Amino acid sequence: MIYLFDTNVVAELTTRAKPDPRVLSWFKSTARPNRFLSVITVAEIEAGVAATADPVRQARYAQALAVVRHEYRDRIAPIGEPEAAAYLTIHKTLKAAGTSIDPPDALIAATALANGWTVATRNIKHMARTGALVVNPWEQQL
Repeated sequence: MIYLFDTNVVAELTTRAKPDPRVLSWFKSTARPNRFLSVITVAEIEAGVAATADPVRQARYAQALAVVRHEYRDRIAPIGEPEAAAYLTIHKTLKAAGTSIDPPDALIAATALANGWTVATRNIKHMARTGALVVNPWEQQL
């Protein structure tokens, strides 16, 4: 199975002094070539780094982002035409149902849908509405 990591998974693994053991165990159970990020996740991390007021924390987060970019350099999924079409489908479906989702989350879900991947996220409630397959690493058995 190929996983597309939501921003909350990346943050848990890279910025927490002690990541949740369930998330860490789940991560270790996945194969490195099957772990992907969306360009949207990278952008969300960049925004978080830029918004951090404390210079020491900002430097630590910037270093974590550099490591993530290096680790996933060949596994950062772009938004192309298939992903844009999946995004439009998600948007129309949720709008017709009288609900919505934040555009970054919809784009991450659209990337997973367009590629047949599973989104790894803590945000199951919102992501599941998109039709994407989802897994919550925080709910995994140890």
